[in-house]
Amino acid sequence: MRRRPLLAAVLLLLSACTVRVERGPSASSTPPSEAERVVQAQVDAFNRRDVDAFMATYAPDAIHWAYPSQKTFDGAARIRAHYTELFSDPDASRLHATVRERIVKGPYVIDEEYIVGLPADDPHVSVIIYEVRDGRIHNVWFMEE
Repeated sequence: MRRRPLLAAVLLLLSACTVRVERGPSASSTPPSEAERVVQAQVDAFNRRDVDAFMATYAPDAIHWAYPSQKTFDGAARIRAHYTELFSDPDASRLHATVRERIVKGPYVIDEEYIVGLPADDPHVSVIIYEVRDGRIHNVWFMEE
């Protein structure tokens, strides 16, 4: 029966202890990382259909990939050609991407984007992984359904 007084003493001691849990700042109060700023600038330029601002976020040797490893556009010149055509397409006049979810981990930004106004695929949901280094997008992986 000695256990009960010992248990009561331990519980009393534990209840007297102060436990402090420290939490990091919430995502909304943390300034965006360089990677997130670059990707958001790219999304904003996409929504304005501004090919020059869009391409300003890309490295010259950037690559677009169909996840996981199929190259779709190799180099900024090819990416520019594709988006110049898309942005000038009259059927893409409603083109707009909304970021539904975003995860940022170091140089990687992972977005779930809801895109409307694509000529052949409206609406479209895509998971896109961006790799940002030295203030520019170097790789983009598109994960399609």
